[in-house]
Amino acid sequence: MIVNSAMSIINAYLRLVERWRWSLLLTLLIATFLLQPLWSHTRLGELANVTLYLLVFGGAVHAGRIGATSAVGVIALLSMALALQVLSTLGIAGLDGPLLGLMLVIVVSALIATFAELVGSREMTTDSLAGAIFGYFMIATAWALLYLRLEAWQAGSFRIPNGGDLDMQLLYFSLVTITTVGYGDITPATPTAQVLSVLEAAIGTLYIAILIGRIVGQFKFGEKRVEPECERSAMSFTGQRSPEEDKGAS
Repeated sequence: MIVNSAMSIINAYLRLVERWRWSLLLTLLIATFLLQPLWSHTRLGELANVTLYLLVFGGAVHAGRIGATSAVGVIALLSMALALQVLSTLGIAGLDGPLLGLMLVIVVSALIATFAELVGSREMTTDSLAGAIFGYFMIATAWALLYLRLEAWQAGSFRIPNGGDLDMQLLYFSLVTITTVGYGDITPATPTAQVLSVLEAAIGTLYIAILIGRIVGQFKFGEKRVEPECERSAMSFTGQRSPEEDKGAS
């Protein structure tokens, strides 16, 4: 009964993803960012937060361009990550490391599916632009997980103010790094952390310049081109036809 209800909810969610695609996923991801500091202090809050992230990542794989075999593998990883988070919520220790590693693999898979869809799409729409922004925030999420993994492996990799949730603090650091804001309240303290931070800032800058620039450049505004008066006069004088007149003649 519970399994059937869960599958019905998942199928309904996937239908929404098919309809609204990147606009829905971008809204969900931003909502998850905003809700994370409010409920990450409890076990149930962590479970809700991870569940939301998994829904976003799974939706990205569903909306993106990925093979059937890869999709099955991602579904298996999503199920394993959710199971580990449920066990962690029940009080079983020692699962944070494997869960973090799984989440990192999942978010990278979602990124690949997202980029493959955006780059392979010929027609650019408002939804494509939403997908590009979604991918930008997904890069920040992937780097936040990478920072968490680094901090768990080598404690003290970042100078972090005392208190607060480590997951939220490193997500915040990742967001201010990729946007090159750099407030300075959290800083990388080891060479590895410094290199990763610089790479994230560089990738964020190149992403905006290349991918988002490409999408905006090919964006379909749905507006008819209006020729300046001087251009129409020149065409009339030389006997040339405008593109609109050529279409009418054909």
